[in-house]
Amino acid sequence: MPHARPEMMTTDPLAGHRVLGFDLETTGLSASQHRIVQYALIGCDADGTPMQLEALVNPRRAIPPETTRVHGITDADVRGLPDFKSHVAAIAEAIEGAVIVGHNVERFDWPFLRNEFTRAGVAMPRPLAILDTLRIARKLRLPPRHKLGVLCQRFDISLENAHTAGADAAATLLLLHRMMAAHPQHFRRPVEDIPDWLSATRTSDRGADRLGPGLADLEPVPGSHGWLCHTETDVVIVRGRNRGRSIAEIDRDDASYLDWLASPAGPLEAEALEVLTAQRA
Repeated sequence: MPHARPEMMTTDPLAGHRVLGFDLETTGLSASQHRIVQYALIGCDADGTPMQLEALVNPRRAIPPETTRVHGITDADVRGLPDFKSHVAAIAEAIEGAVIVGHNVERFDWPFLRNEFTRAGVAMPRPLAILDTLRIARKLRLPPRHKLGVLCQRFDISLENAHTAGADAAATLLLLHRMMAAHPQHFRRPVEDIPDWLSATRTSDRGADRLGPGLADLEPVPGSHGWLCHTETDVVIVRGRNRGRSIAEIDRDDASYLDWLASPAGPLEAEALEVLTAQRA
């Protein structure tokens, strides 16, 4: 589905970029214990050419019945199909340098994808930006609930075949456009700056100095998805239970938290992992 320009916007931060809605269906909810059974990347290339990459995947393990009841994919559907490693090259080519759009993508889909690339022994592709429509809905303070189906109803988006990767990926991409069109003032910025806007905190929040710069004024560490920021002398965490604390402090008092950040299930890309490792040395 090509990404049409959002209505009512004077500028479109997505214009001129490859933009792909992304969704996965899996054997369960744990990125470390479960596997991908279906993926979809749907949108358009930088020149507007439609792109659609989706497939069922053999997870090399049984699909639990309770999971089948959610997405409808059975063991018989994937029996005899290639496993995920066979799809890695095509997925990496599509994602590299693209804008990836997903619903709860940072906490669910991306960790699953990272683990599959690790199993395949292939470096993760580096998108230009990852835009999470769940986080955008919360940032815009849209009334709850924020499930994909509920938000699609609110923005008059037809979501047929929900919980299939292709349908959810396409609906999520359209949802982003509708939210941008409804709240254009927040999207008059380069697309790569949108994740930083999502992660920004008010200077009145805990740990901020009302007379000086707060956490929202710090420079984000590239590849950290808003988790790490540079100060003049250190790197600090700006999300989660250790918000506002330096890496050195956390390494002393809560080292397991940094271990999680650095793990495949954590939110950090390679560039941010290098910064974190250097700070812990």
